[in-house]
Amino acid sequence: MWQILRRNPRAFGAALLLHLILAAFTLVSVDWLATFDEVRSEPRVVQATIVSTEAVEAKVAAQHQTEAKRKAEEETRQQAEAERKAKEAAQRRAEAKRKAEEKARQQAEAERKAKQAAQRQAEAKRKAEERARRQAEAERKAKQAAQRQAEAKRKAEEEARQRAEAERKAKQAAQRQAEAKRKAKEEAQRAREADLLAALEAEQAAAGELGVYTNAIRERIRRNWVRQPGMGRDLSCLVEVRLIPGGEVVPAGVRVIRSSGNPAFDRSVVTAVYKASPLPVPSGQLFGQFRNLRLDFKP
Repeated sequence: MWQILRRNPRAFGAALLLHLILAAFTLVSVDWLATFDEVRSEPRVVQATIVSTEAVEAKVAAQHQTEAKRKAEEETRQQAEAERKAKEAAQRRAEAKRKAEEKARQQAEAERKAKQAAQRQAEAKRKAEERARRQAEAERKAKQAAQRQAEAKRKAEEEARQRAEAERKAKQAAQRQAEAKRKAKEEAQRAREADLLAALEAEQAAAGELGVYTNAIRERIRRNWVRQPGMGRDLSCLVEVRLIPGGEVVPAGVRVIRSSGNPAFDRSVVTAVYKASPLPVPSGQLFGQFRNLRLDFKP
């Protein structure tokens, strides 16, 4: 109250004057509700009571205290109301701030999620592009592999065809060679048969001629052989005689191959051979049959 008096003394004086007037009207008990007719028709006697100045001042002071108390209470109430409103405003501001922060957080979360979604989309797009690239690369490699396989198959078929052709030609060549070999063998066989026939004929002819020379040689040795006493007619020995062209007996060229069992008979035969030299032998190629001559001598 003193603060109000210090701030606005004129308002305090006016308020004090108004309270004094009201107190005076109260003391005189004026009925403000009575009409003018009632006043005119029924005059009333005003009973005045003398009030002392101290009582009025005390009552005014009590009223001032009551009013000041009421004002203080009103101020307290207003201050509490202001504080409540300030608290509510602070709460509203805090709630608004919380909501703003929540909204900002939600917005940041939404932006983060949107960014993550964009990143996921970008990553998915990159992976899809990578998969597409790998698939294209795989298709390209598969196409190249198929082309290489087709080329390899073509080459293999070509090589197989060439091998088959080569085998066919080789088989034909082998058949031709076998046929040629068979024909050559047949021709060789015919030639051998012809040669054998000619040789047989030559041998037969030579055998006849050899027989003539062999008999002539035996006869010459027999004429030069001297029978000694005690030699039987059933003795025989096989001797080998080495000759040179012309029928000459090579020195030491007579040896006994199969003995008669009678050394004297064997020596007589060897001596007869040397005495009969030169022996009658053919000339030319036929002499080769007499170069190492074996004779079975029987007296």
